[in-house]
Amino acid sequence: MTRAGLRAVAPLYVVVFVGFLGYSLMIAVFTPLLLRDDGGMLPRSSSFAQRSLLLGVLLALYPLGQFVGSPPLGALSDRLGRRPVLLASLAATTALYGAIAAALEVESLPLLMIACFLAGLCEANVVIAQGAIADATPREDRNRLFGYIYLSASLAYVVGPLGGGKLADRSVVGWFGYSTPYWAVMILLAVLLVAVFGWFGETHRAEPARASYLDAFTNLTRVVTDRRLRPLYLVNVLLYLAIFGFFRVYPMYLVDQYKLGVGKVSEYIAYVAVPIVIANLGLVAALSRRLTPRQMVVYSALATGVLMAVIVVPRSQISLWFTLGPTALALAVCLPSCAAMLSLAADEAEQGRAMGNNQSIQVGAESISGLAGGGLAAIATKLPLLVFAGAAILGSVALAPRRATRRR
Repeated sequence: MTRAGLRAVAPLYVVVFVGFLGYSLMIAVFTPLLLRDDGGMLPRSSSFAQRSLLLGVLLALYPLGQFVGSPPLGALSDRLGRRPVLLASLAATTALYGAIAAALEVESLPLLMIACFLAGLCEANVVIAQGAIADATPREDRNRLFGYIYLSASLAYVVGPLGGGKLADRSVVGWFGYSTPYWAVMILLAVLLVAVFGWFGETHRAEPARASYLDAFTNLTRVVTDRRLRPLYLVNVLLYLAIFGFFRVYPMYLVDQYKLGVGKVSEYIAYVAVPIVIANLGLVAALSRRLTPRQMVVYSALATGVLMAVIVVPRSQISLWFTLGPTALALAVCLPSCAAMLSLAADEAEQGRAMGNNQSIQVGAESISGLAGGGLAAIATKLPLLVFAGAAILGSVALAPRRATRRR
């Protein structure tokens, strides 16, 4: 890859970092906010089942918005160029993070839900980042460079929960609260919007607008109608359910099983991100030189499922330091490999659409995993981790190559 190509896509990693910085706060802040009776958002008399169900709905709204918005935004970036769509996305997201902070200030759950959904609807960072990388880089470099996207995201999952946990902790500073981290992210997004306007250059020549917004949205139907890519889309659905289900339900497990507050939960979330950072710094690139993306998905998905199931076996809180980390390491290999596997199977002319559809099924799986995780946790706190572990193993088995049977 040339230096010019790397410079063209480098700003996108900063955009992804800041975007996931805000997103990482949702799990770290919303989980103790709703599950603990001192959060102020729900009556103290609310049961754990009620709280976990509402938490599942709340965590599902942001990715649900992304599910609706990602296909048209990905397709529009193919037609209009990456830069204008990215700038519009950043401007809207900045305003909506301010709305999230305001909802937390006034302790309004309906307003918080609406703001989270609209913020997800306008979020296009990862779609545009993957499309622009596909524009500016050769095919053999994409698995490594897609891994850097998730490296940026995982770094945000270290910085966001640690910083956000402190900014939300009134014992640190008296006027801090659950809204403080979101005011900080809104300011960061505003600064980033100005920087991207002057820094990021277009990587994709705009095409004549030949379709309406509704036509662009119907690109999502290709997930089931494209016979060539459909098997990969469907396997990715299973694996995204497992991966993002893990991120949603293990904090519920921590709060219910060990009665942890926002500060301690944030520390565990940051710890889980550390193996992901390590994996994306070198492990994904090293494995991609020896294995195809498809092989990486098969092996890492199997490891993710087995390790996720092991988390609920020990009863000691100390054991979490030994079970959460390896699970995160395995899924850190699986996540970028799913996108790279699909990108290599898609034609060059449909990269934006394919990545938009993939991002849409990813965030759709995130949304479903939030709802399913909350419902399963209302039955038993350990149950969602076991169900999502089974989904990862099933995805690995479905993708694994089978030897052709001999004919007589």
